Amino acid sequence: MTSKPFQSIYQQYKHDTNVVASWLATTAMCAGYKGPLGDSSTDKNSMISSGRLKGKGRKQAKAASVSKIEQSEPSKPVETSKPKYTLAIKDFVPLAEYIADASDSAAIKLPTAFSIALERVIWVRKSFSEKLEAAGRRFDQKSDARHSFFVAVLEKVSKTLQPLMNVNTFNLSNLKDVVTNISVHGDQKGLSNLFEVLDVYEPSASLDSASDSVASPPCETEYAVETEENSIFEALFAMTTLMDDLSRLRIEIRECWARYEAGEMDIAAASVATNTAIELAHSFEDEIGPLLQKNGGTSMFHVQYFYGVSEALGMNAEARQKPTDDYNFAAYDVADALFINTLINIIAFVRVNPLGEIPSYNGLYGWYDEDSISCSWSGRQKYSRMKPALLEMLSDLPLMSNKQCPVEDQLIHGMMTTLRSAKRERKATPDVPIWFSFAAQIYLDTLNVVKIGKGWTDMQRVMLTIQQSVYSLPTSCSERKRVLDDMKLWEKGVDPIAMIRKSFGRPYKDYTFLRRHFLHCGLWVHYLRVRFHQQGVAYAAVPGTILYTMQLYHALRQENCLHVDWKDLETLRKMQGNSTFFIGEPPSSFEGYHNNFCLTLGVSITNWAPNKRDQKLKVTKENKPLMKYLAMTSTLFAQRTHPSDDRMPVSASQVENWIQRSNKNQADIKDDKTKTTTKNKETRPPLINSLAAAIAMEIPNLEFDYFAMHNQCRELLVRLQTDLEKVTGPELTKKYMSQGRHNIAFVVGFVFASAAGKKGIVTTTVPSTRLMEIAAETFKQWLLEEQSGVIGGTESAEMK
Repeated sequence: MTSKPFQSIYQQYKHDTNVVASWLATTAMCAGYKGPLGDSSTDKNSMISSGRLKGKGRKQAKAASVSKIEQSEPSKPVETSKPKYTLAIKDFVPLAEYIADASDSAAIKLPTAFSIALERVIWVRKSFSEKLEAAGRRFDQKSDARHSFFVAVLEKVSKTLQPLMNVNTFNLSNLKDVVTNISVHGDQKGLSNLFEVLDVYEPSASLDSASDSVASPPCETEYAVETEENSIFEALFAMTTLMDDLSRLRIEIRECWARYEAGEMDIAAASVATNTAIELAHSFEDEIGPLLQKNGGTSMFHVQYFYGVSEALGMNAEARQKPTDDYNFAAYDVADALFINTLINIIAFVRVNPLGEIPSYNGLYGWYDEDSISCSWSGRQKYSRMKPALLEMLSDLPLMSNKQCPVEDQLIHGMMTTLRSAKRERKATPDVPIWFSFAAQIYLDTLNVVKIGKGWTDMQRVMLTIQQSVYSLPTSCSERKRVLDDMKLWEKGVDPIAMIRKSFGRPYKDYTFLRRHFLHCGLWVHYLRVRFHQQGVAYAAVPGTILYTMQLYHALRQENCLHVDWKDLETLRKMQGNSTFFIGEPPSSFEGYHNNFCLTLGVSITNWAPNKRDQKLKVTKENKPLMKYLAMTSTLFAQRTHPSDDRMPVSASQVENWIQRSNKNQADIKDDKTKTTTKNKETRPPLINSLAAAIAMEIPNLEFDYFAMHNQCRELLVRLQTDLEKVTGPELTKKYMSQGRHNIAFVVGFVFASAAGKKGIVTTTVPSTRLMEIAAETFKQWLLEEQSGVIGGTESAEMK
């Protein structure tokens, strides 16, 4: 059974309704139904509207989307989706009746996925409506009538098709059992009663296996249910699904940072996972955005939703205890769970800090106490502690928005998006994206989980280790310059935010932003590692020093001449794979070593063809193996931290695709016995934790010091040439190495040519292993001196 793609709850709900619509329409048409359905002409009104960009903006978004698909799946062509049409709710019953009355209806069996989708939609809509009514919420007459009509239609369809259902098919009682067996997630207290309706969309082995068994639709057209974006019921339902999704993401993120604090997870893994979770929240919000806009706008609807939920829980959130209170702090926990605390303060901040001005917090509400603990505090006390922490951070975010800076986390991106929107729309109440309020709450959560300053300390350690590695390179080296240039922003003693604040006479402790903003530090660590890896591979690949040292080391081990392990080189071989160093299978003879060396130089294989007439040496670049850039999943996510105004948020399917690619790459370098599979697991691990694990698995690839590896190999080959010249004299080696010491790697070819008995290398054509023996002794002495494993990752250096 293949796992189903990760989807938001609202996506799953919409998928259920579309499954019902598509199956009814396509099955009826294939059975001979002739009535009008969705118009397949060019009438745009019949097509499903995305509710988003139009015109030029839509073209740009589409181009960006295609570019992403090509990037994430370079080997697969972009598939065109099936045409989608809107099916009116009033057509459902006639279609069901036609299918039930068809002459061959006995041969028609309802797919299990259809039965699941139909019963699930009926149960969720009825249950959600009942909870709202029990809480005293009433809709406008039109919205209530439409909701009742839709449920009645679905129940009629279910009753009509009952004779076609399998005896053991999924039914309403199964749904109730699923909800009962799923434990309430998180610490949402009273909100759990509202969210439990949606637990039927939690991963379940029984549901997934049943859904996977459905056959493809018999026709090439897909249908979706007509929707009314101004329906208050639809908006409330969509908002509840979003809040439930975000609460689940919040729990996963909190677990990641708790593991980081405990030393069980790397800061880069936690940060990439968190930043991606915020992007997912963005994409989830985009799905319901039109519904919120048609019902007062995002922020207004968000606040009214909070008031309504509080009222349903027996609290009047608008009954402020003091005139200066932002709301009734008795509802603090509800506000915290619905991201209202951050929303209120972001709105207030944006109102007084328009785009283009340097924002500053003057301490009106106090300053954040880094040593305080708020476990047993009242709602008012918690809010008073949270408010300055948030406002201090918000005032720093615009200062970190710089197109030249390679790292922009989702908090910075969210702030600039909100400021630009406020300037453009000029609303009395700025529209703050829910995903930005969510991101700000995640920031506050990390302050309560991780020790202040821990992330900045880790970032400094990584920077120090990378600097120590590249400082030994010539100042003219372009890779050295690129790596060091990336770190100039945070050089010791230079805090750009502190410089700006102090220039305006504002008190500011150096590196406050980095000491508290663990997410930003972790993304910097991730970016610097990726950059270190990319520049290191580029530096080491061109001379070929590592390549030919690896070939000689392999030959010496193969011939049992060398009995000392070179741990770093063997680690590199596992990372890069044999194809980086050998043409075909690794050779096992003197002739094979020499031929492989020549092929990797670029010598064409046709030079070994029998009866070759043209004696001129042919060279081709196709033979030259390339040192590979590794950790491609980490690289993709590092690219997503670069500042961009028009980049679309990542989708869950993209994240899953990249995780699977990373897992496959890691499995390829492991022994078959160590490979694992999730094929038989009942539920998949949470997406964010899976991403963190995938990033963590690639960290050793990023930390490997290619600069040091290249320098060590070159040092060894220079020593080997010196040892060889003691026996052969300098003239012979220099004759073979036509480019002299500048291309020291040719000393390896000299050893192989001698062992293979090539003409002109030794006095006779009889192969000689003498040079191989000298090479083995040189390698042995050097490895014993260097301890064969001195190259560590970017965590190996100690702070000085």
